[in-house]
Amino acid sequence: MTDVWRLDTLPSDVLILIFDYCHAFDLVRLSEVCKRFYYIIREETLWIKKSKQPIATNQTSKKFRERCNSLLCLRTKWHVSNNWQYGKYERRILFSQTTKVIPKIELTKNVLWWSGGNELYGFRRTEPFQENNRTFINDYVRSDICKFVVRNDCIITGHRDGSIQFWKKPERGRKINFYFSVDRAHSKNVNALDETCSTIVSGSNDGTIKVEILNVWGPFEQGTLNVPLATLNIIEWVCSLSIDPTNKKFAVGSAGEIDRPHLHIFDLEYYKESDILKPDKKRCAGTLDMVWNSPQILLTCGYDTYIRKWDLRTGTCVYSWPDPTDATVYCLSTDYQHTMITGTKFNCKAVLWDQRQKNYVQFYFMNLRRMSSPIYSLSFDSTRLYGATDQHLVELNFSGYSYKESNYREILKYK
Repeated sequence: MTDVWRLDTLPSDVLILIFDYCHAFDLVRLSEVCKRFYYIIREETLWIKKSKQPIATNQTSKKFRERCNSLLCLRTKWHVSNNWQYGKYERRILFSQTTKVIPKIELTKNVLWWSGGNELYGFRRTEPFQENNRTFINDYVRSDICKFVVRNDCIITGHRDGSIQFWKKPERGRKINFYFSVDRAHSKNVNALDETCSTIVSGSNDGTIKVEILNVWGPFEQGTLNVPLATLNIIEWVCSLSIDPTNKKFAVGSAGEIDRPHLHIFDLEYYKESDILKPDKKRCAGTLDMVWNSPQILLTCGYDTYIRKWDLRTGTCVYSWPDPTDATVYCLSTDYQHTMITGTKFNCKAVLWDQRQKNYVQFYFMNLRRMSSPIYSLSFDSTRLYGATDQHLVELNFSGYSYKESNYREILKYK
């Protein structure tokens, strides 16, 4: 009589080979069969292939990891990435107000920063979330905040009256302390800001870009030094601006009202426009947001309803993705690998993209009670997406196991 082999009596290395052919859903079910299967499947060996280059949960970029509230194991990466792709999430409103504003947000590992009108809040990323668990500023804000950046222990805000203000993050307590102000840095709205350790670059509705050395990193008592290095004139409104990861150049996007190129690359050492990029003036009109995916790859979006990928090695747009509803794309966030999420003009709609694919991956509607606001600003880490509409700050949490599916992937069909 021949011996009868049973699956649970096979050697572990044989089981691993068999399990490697199973779908991830089947592995989850198999892990519930017995303790031995559970411990084998719990090991990360089986999840290496299944979690390779996942959408939204790829944490290989240091810059992306710095804003992730937690780092995920391979098994969890697959589960969370699956939730992103199939619209399985929990939605909640973190903050609401009756006044309509054009907000901005910036995400760090421990704090979600939000500005709207003349207010700026820092929501500490704790569980459970409480609205009163926040820091704030409300003194010395002379006009509405158009743009802000958060770096180290300092927050820099650009204002509607053309000023740039600096704030020290609170060490204790919940109030952000005023540091100093550069009055009349520009004659109109400061729409764009970015900085290096010793330099700040700002752009405005007055059509100028200013590069300045600002000594804001020393002790408060020593005061500040404001040294203008260059003023660059591109004639039309500056809508967006970003310094590249090497701090050697910066990109500028303008409004697109004049018949000339609306995407510019400037050298940060000599303060001259580079001829490395030759954009078609019809294909990048009104660049509202931009992200450096790498020192040579720039992603842009705007009024022309496209996300565009620019390769500075060739000086051309190498790929573009049209918004599926032909909507203005107000904002863009990436994981600095393959994942992109855009905020659009209509119905509080965010769109998930994979740069390796032609079509969008998923829709997320942050609308509640028939809200129809654009998503003016958004950011994400591996488990959460944050979007700011005119009256609400919304969070989508993709980390759970029993969320109701809101799969809008097939809501539109590409031609």
